[in-house]
Amino acid sequence: MCGALAGLLGGYMGLGGGVIMVPYMTIVLGMDIKDAVPVSMIAIVVGTLSASSAYIKKDMVDTELVIIISIFMVIGSVIGSLLNAVISSAALQIIFSVVVLYAGIMMITKKDNNKPPVLRGKSQGIFILAAAISLVTGVFAALVGLGGGIFIIPILYLLFGLSIAAARGTSALTIGFAAAAAAIVYFFKGQLDVTAAAPVMLGVAVGGLAGGKMGTVARPVVVKVIFLLIMLYIAYKLGMAGFKNL
Repeated sequence: MCGALAGLLGGYMGLGGGVIMVPYMTIVLGMDIKDAVPVSMIAIVVGTLSASSAYIKKDMVDTELVIIISIFMVIGSVIGSLLNAVISSAALQIIFSVVVLYAGIMMITKKDNNKPPVLRGKSQGIFILAAAISLVTGVFAALVGLGGGIFIIPILYLLFGLSIAAARGTSALTIGFAAAAAAIVYFFKGQLDVTAAAPVMLGVAVGGLAGGKMGTVARPVVVKVIFLLIMLYIAYKLGMAGFKNL
């Protein structure tokens, strides 16, 4: 049930679904967070790939940006994980709570343009900018313990001019690659509980496929409102955690 719901929301919104899975497994099922996160990672891979198939069929995935963002997000995540031991996360959590809140407000107030969902033939400068932003996003996402989707979607929509549908489709596939890299590390370190992961993966696969199909036909205004609510929740959690850690 948890996997299906996480896959449905993740596929619909272009997010990983970890924001649902990790709290459910730790609070409801009583799992240790160190065991829940690896299960969440492998489930995110399955869910985002299921959801991405629907977006790809509708040409709502910017495959050019996916490659760049995926590579540099993974590199940034590794750097962020290494820096996590020497940098206090309290100030970063408070700052990012404000950034997330601002991005959510900007997304809901921005008017959609009449451009096609995905723009082809980008300049070299766009790819360099995407690489730099993805690297920084990966670093800070790892430092505050969040997946990149909550940051990547606003960046693609507000900065790169993708439609809200293409931003979500591109984000979903990008998160899948980044989560796969993390899942591989957890697997070889012996931290992935395959028995616990199997039913979650099944639910996420079904939910992700349904969520992806629903997401391709979703009204932009509905998506923006849901995304704003999610970002308000994330901003609140980050801000509270930051003040507690001061």
